[in-house]
Amino acid sequence: MTAQIITQKVAVGISACLYNCPVRYNGRAFDALALLGRERADFVWTPVCPECLAGLGVPRMPVHLTGTGQEVLAGSAKVLDRRGRDHTEAIVAGCEAAISALERAGVEAFLAKEASPSCGLYKARVGRKRTETAGGSGVFGAMLLERGWFLIPDEGLANSLLWWDWRRRLHAWLWLKRRPAETNRDLYDSWHVVKFVVQETNRPRADAMGRALAALPKHPAPEELAALRTEMLDALRAPSTRPRIRGAMLKAYAHARKKGSLAGVDLHDLEMDALSERSRIDEVVHDLVGLERVSFENDLLFGPSPVIRRDARRVAARQLESESAND
Repeated sequence: MTAQIITQKVAVGISACLYNCPVRYNGRAFDALALLGRERADFVWTPVCPECLAGLGVPRMPVHLTGTGQEVLAGSAKVLDRRGRDHTEAIVAGCEAAISALERAGVEAFLAKEASPSCGLYKARVGRKRTETAGGSGVFGAMLLERGWFLIPDEGLANSLLWWDWRRRLHAWLWLKRRPAETNRDLYDSWHVVKFVVQETNRPRADAMGRALAALPKHPAPEELAALRTEMLDALRAPSTRPRIRGAMLKAYAHARKKGSLAGVDLHDLEMDALSERSRIDEVVHDLVGLERVSFENDLLFGPSPVIRRDARRVAARQLESESAND
């Protein structure tokens, strides 16, 4: 089995303040993508600020929630500023405008500023004190969660290994989402590509999905197939940990070496015998990216990163190399 390749640049929405746009209430911004370096060009970014689209200017008085974003959308909480003025209706309208812009851009993934009363995904600022947060979402974050997109909190950019984990799962999620799921075989083949990632992040969940696949009738209803693929997509959203990622990398390398897949393969500057000794995050990421490159160049499947993005010209050049080698 070989790695799956996607060639299109992935469209990703992003909180505008993270894209170095000075749209925060105090006019500040964050260059959150600096960590990515040249890799940021592999994506098409669509920055949006729901609060600016709500008509709140820069600078502006900061707003806070009286409940979670989900409660705001349900009508049981409000969005207020420090003087107690109600901006609920405007914020909801701004969030809807941001969603519309992202949909026009073909976005299915979003990188959000966590703890924001608008963009927060899994924690939101509730109450006037900056330290007050709740285990819910901001108003925009709540809307995003309803849509089933691939959502990344800005904490995923805290270091290069966390970003590598989010990026490889995003690519696998997009690939699976666009794959047909009309028959058992369609879903079975897709699962054999992405199952390594789910096994790494949640082995019991992966085993349960494997059993569910095996238990499908010969001609399942479309609803059964769709439900199982949705479960796979949800599983790919769950982040991993450094020990699990490293363990999966070592296991994948040992398996490839045992099978002889790496015999005669150019490993470039990778020192594979020292894999288990890696301790620094940047060293681990260097090895992971290197193994992705090796898998692409040699038509191999590197389980921890089964879907790789490469430019169309590189894919075409690789195909020419393969054809020449087979002649």
